[in-house]
Amino acid sequence: MSAPVKSPADGAAGVQEAGNAGRPGKVVGIFDLGSNSVRLMLVRVGPVNASCTVLNQVKHMVRLGEGVFLRGHLHEEAMQRTIHVLQGMAGMCSAYGATDIVACATAAVRDAENAAAFLKRVREHTDLAFTVISGREEARLIYLGVASGLEYSEESRLFIDIGGGSTELIVGNSHNFSNLDSVKVGCVRLSNQFFSEDDGPVSASRYRQLQDAIRNQLLHAVKRIEGYDLAEAVGSSGTIQNLAAMAAAADGNAAGLGKKAPEARFLAYDRLLPLADRIRACTLEERRALPGINPRRADVIVAGAAIVQTLMEELGVETISVSNRSLQNGILLDYLMRSRPDVFPEGIPTREQSVLQLGRLCRFEERHSRHVADLALMLFDSASRLGLHKGDSRRRELLRYAGLLHDVGIFIAFENHHAHGHYLIRNKELLGFTDEEIDALAATVFFHRKQASPKYEIFARLASAWQEAVRVLSLFLTLAERLDKTHCQLVRAVEFRRKGKRLELHVETAAACPMELREMERSRKLLRKVLGEKVDFCLDQSKIASKLL
Repeated sequence: MSAPVKSPADGAAGVQEAGNAGRPGKVVGIFDLGSNSVRLMLVRVGPVNASCTVLNQVKHMVRLGEGVFLRGHLHEEAMQRTIHVLQGMAGMCSAYGATDIVACATAAVRDAENAAAFLKRVREHTDLAFTVISGREEARLIYLGVASGLEYSEESRLFIDIGGGSTELIVGNSHNFSNLDSVKVGCVRLSNQFFSEDDGPVSASRYRQLQDAIRNQLLHAVKRIEGYDLAEAVGSSGTIQNLAAMAAAADGNAAGLGKKAPEARFLAYDRLLPLADRIRACTLEERRALPGINPRRADVIVAGAAIVQTLMEELGVETISVSNRSLQNGILLDYLMRSRPDVFPEGIPTREQSVLQLGRLCRFEERHSRHVADLALMLFDSASRLGLHKGDSRRRELLRYAGLLHDVGIFIAFENHHAHGHYLIRNKELLGFTDEEIDALAATVFFHRKQASPKYEIFARLASAWQEAVRVLSLFLTLAERLDKTHCQLVRAVEFRRKGKRLELHVETAAACPMELREMERSRKLLRKVLGEKVDFCLDQSKIASKLL
């Protein structure tokens, strides 16, 4: 989704000129300045519907927090290193034509006595004005960013984000958060305190001392969290992602977090324990060579593992789901909610907002699309009542969104618009959806004009649980689209019914609809193949039923 990273010297100005000239909307730069790294995300925000397109993302490990948690002030070398990187990032913002900048600084700057002087220097050298956010505000923004990438749930989740200087712990569901905590335990902070002069192995006793220190810091937050009934724990940040990748690699899967390693999307306690023992028993150089590790995290990964292990033990967490979303996504979402209340009104779910924004951005025919979505749900519900499929509410919701978006590809070209729609859905960063859901949604749209089959890479790369779902959902979407072939909403209702052993599809119309009926005749073989039995069609026009031959 992101363009290759380029500095102004490498021709980023040319990218901006070619990529942004004449395009509607404004470019926004989102900065996250942490204790360990600084990140920049450049996003184009649409003028009408605030749809977002990520133009570029870049991250540099600057270790701004190195020493600050011991001495209380930012080290000169760390400040110079950070300012140099920020100068390059500011140049990227200029090259991409960014008009709005949202820049947040977290624990390292928050704790430093010389923070004001440092931020003044940053402003003088880069023209970037950073806001230092509180620990609780950091937790709130992390919640916004990570929760927006999870499937909808009324149940409470625990969100864990381990940074360089602090760990944020949030309890919340898909509606709102219930508890926000920011605790001064981070992988850089603890590494400075416990291992600043030692590149050798960490003894078991020293590791226990580290865990005791973490446990003491977490005490009050843990007591608050214990009062909630938690359905799931979700982890974000590079520390948890890297530990999950290392655990997967230790199990013989070096593919990391990619499509080929679904187990690396989780970090299990029984996998973390032997991994933590192995990490601490290595020297720094040996750690850098461990399978799955990011070598630049080798000097802070022991502390990171200790934080995760202690949290899981104190809260009784057996498995952490790994999210690739972060504080930066939350900063962007918060910016959109504040700057575009016309697009983000209260009461409309984030997922539906995002779908409608994409549809309207692509100038979809909303009346037709809503009608197709309604017909598809009628097919889904009546087939479910007869036991013809095992779809749940999650799949039903995705079918509705597929109905709304099935024709967005026409915005690019009518020919192959199913493929164009697939591309748009996968690359527009719909808020509130998991990666698997976006893949399934895009595939359902693709297959509304093709028969779902493993011969297509789009189908083959779906998670196995989604392959059968997409076969059924795309069938219902295909039928619904054909039932509004004229875009005149002539078909009012459709329903599967049983008559003895015979399966019938009843179609209620407002007027004669020969084009829709011809399209239905084309669907007989597809229906039989997917549902496994012959389907007879029955027409109900003005309450006069007649059998279609």
